Amino acid sequence: MSVRTDDTGFAGIRILQDPSAFCYGTDAVLLADMAARGRVREDTRVMDLGCGNGIVPLILAARTPSRHIRGLEVQEEAAALARESVRLNGLEERIGILTGNVRDVRRDGDPALAALKGSFDLVTMNPPYTEGARGLTGAAEAKTIARHEVLGSLGDFLEAAKYLLRDRGHLYIVHRPARLVDLCEHCRRLSLEPKEMRFVSGKPGEKPNILLLHCVKYGSRELRFLDPIAVRREDGTFTPEMLQAYGTKSY
Repeated sequence: MSVRTDDTGFAGIRILQDPSAFCYGTDAVLLADMAARGRVREDTRVMDLGCGNGIVPLILAARTPSRHIRGLEVQEEAAALARESVRLNGLEERIGILTGNVRDVRRDGDPALAALKGSFDLVTMNPPYTEGARGLTGAAEAKTIARHEVLGSLGDFLEAAKYLLRDRGHLYIVHRPARLVDLCEHCRRLSLEPKEMRFVSGKPGEKPNILLLHCVKYGSRELRFLDPIAVRREDGTFTPEMLQAYGTKSY
């Protein structure tokens, strides 16, 4: 493991990352930004499923006043790194990182996770984008688990979200546009009603490669399409929307 310390750009928040495993990207920043724009109060209880090295909980701690932010991560090394980042930023009283599989949230195998039923107002998730996996081996294992549905499918993540959310709780998801039909089918089946959707492209005019979706548990049937955005201008610099996503507000 070769760990480095990076400045996230959010209110002085720093994060420990292992490049040989997995480092956060634009999709995590966009996910945290969409969630932070909701009505997050000091008493809002937040859970990030598949939190990796803890980037989404850390951003939400910088961008919102929530005093109760949790992350769930199946890979012990990634979870340990997230805990170290929480300590590095002095956020132990606001952020807690749990180790566990989303598949165990509704099962008897992990009573601690099962006890969290209906206790969160807001859930975020950046699940593996690719169905299945081949050649889960050696040094590539951590990245394979993060990118492929090896230890948790899209359905597993969504079922965990429904279990953890209170009625009318909010779910924020980042995924790939190619999985849009799967997302909507799973969400409606689980009464996680899609309410807002946004497509994100690399540059203006390009096909979207990121999908942001906001759902409400037992919400009414009405989907609103938000204006599409791009990550970078033609000259390679961030667009105003991305600069806004990186905006900071410290509590």
